[in-house]
Amino acid sequence: MTKQSASALKQSMLYGASIALMKGVSLLVLPVTTHQLSTAQFGQLEIISTVGIIGGILVGMGLEDTLFRFAGTAHSQHQRRKVAADIFSLTLIVTTIALITGWQLAADIARVIPGQPTLYQTHLMLGLLALEGCIAIPLGWLRMNNHIMSFFWLTCGRAILQAMLVVLFLYLGRGVAGVLEAGLIAAVLQALILAYLHIFHTGLSFSMVTTKKALLYSIPIVASGLVSFSLNGFDRWVLAEYHSLADVAEFAVASKFALAAALLLQPFSMWWTPRRFTVLQATDGKQNVGKFIAMGASLAILCCVLVGLATPVLLTWLLPASYTSTGQYSVALVLVTLLKELTQLFSIGCFTGKTTTTQLCINIITAIFGIGCMFWLTPYFQVWGVISALLLAQALRLLLFYHASQHFLPLQLPLPALLTLASLGSFWLWLGIQMPGPSQLLAILLLAAASMLLTCHLLKLIPLSTKDSSKAVE
Repeated sequence: MTKQSASALKQSMLYGASIALMKGVSLLVLPVTTHQLSTAQFGQLEIISTVGIIGGILVGMGLEDTLFRFAGTAHSQHQRRKVAADIFSLTLIVTTIALITGWQLAADIARVIPGQPTLYQTHLMLGLLALEGCIAIPLGWLRMNNHIMSFFWLTCGRAILQAMLVVLFLYLGRGVAGVLEAGLIAAVLQALILAYLHIFHTGLSFSMVTTKKALLYSIPIVASGLVSFSLNGFDRWVLAEYHSLADVAEFAVASKFALAAALLLQPFSMWWTPRRFTVLQATDGKQNVGKFIAMGASLAILCCVLVGLATPVLLTWLLPASYTSTGQYSVALVLVTLLKELTQLFSIGCFTGKTTTTQLCINIITAIFGIGCMFWLTPYFQVWGVISALLLAQALRLLLFYHASQHFLPLQLPLPALLTLASLGSFWLWLGIQMPGPSQLLAILLLAAASMLLTCHLLKLIPLSTKDSSKAVE
């Protein structure tokens, strides 16, 4: 293995481990949470957390993508630092506004949230989401500059601290508020350290030129994010409205286990996302980008199949008996995760321009379609109605983003090979569902992994050597 290949592998492993812990902390403590909270309390916690999704989109302002877009294409390191300093200053302004506004509107927000959260719980969540930008921008800068160890320790440190606090507060009887308190304490400490490091490396500056460019680029991303909330958060609101918080809890637990597929893909995603525009501008950029997208799609299919096979057994072992239906939901939600990951990979062409209006239009179309399907199907089919609506909407979203991306940036992608791999994965998932016990399912899982890896190699979707990949991103 070349020195560049070893470096790329090290980056991928550290990025994957840190992001998996940062995003998967709720999954790590899920057995404790589901045993310490009733299904109704867990459902309420999930409803409150959806406020964080909306608020995170608003407060984040799409500025992390803006940082990657404009700092990533700057012609010198000095220009990159200047753009990063400008964007972080804008982030601090947005954070201050969010804190003040959130505190003033907390009572009104609490009244409109299903599940009737207390004012204190709402304050905790609003405080947590206000820190979104102060965390995302410095972490994005660390990724762009290959400060791998700093990124690793700061993300893992927060995840471990949060997990420990969640367990402690739950055993102290703090309930839903304790989980939120743990998240806020860990986020505040991480934000303070990251802000210090970012300012130390880039300084602080404010530029109206950068601000205008950032807003022009990011506002459609924010609008797209708010619209996409209908497919990632609003589903819980619909369930709470038509059925019960217990249904919300089962659906949410299944979603968290399905998230494991996305976490397994993090080593590739976290390494590739900040570099995709740099690779595109390099020699043979379009060809190399196409190869990386095919590689990422193959890994996404592989990860989702393996998680789909393993999750039902894990749910039976780890969770209380009150979550009996969760295993069935999790397999279907893994497919929803796969569609999301493929959309993220195939949509690069929509981000190459100066604005992101295309994303907004597509997300509006799919949101309207998804919401319509939810209100139509959920009253009759409960959780399965929501899952069916998500599958239909995410499939439509993938098709629209793929065609739009190919319009702006035509790429040669090995679609027949990817469809072959997906068909093989579907077969293994179907076969796994038929297995009566964990030992048989384990055998199926091993066979699936071996056969799909061999197929990836034979179809040249994932090369054995990383030499070409290393050269593409140098």
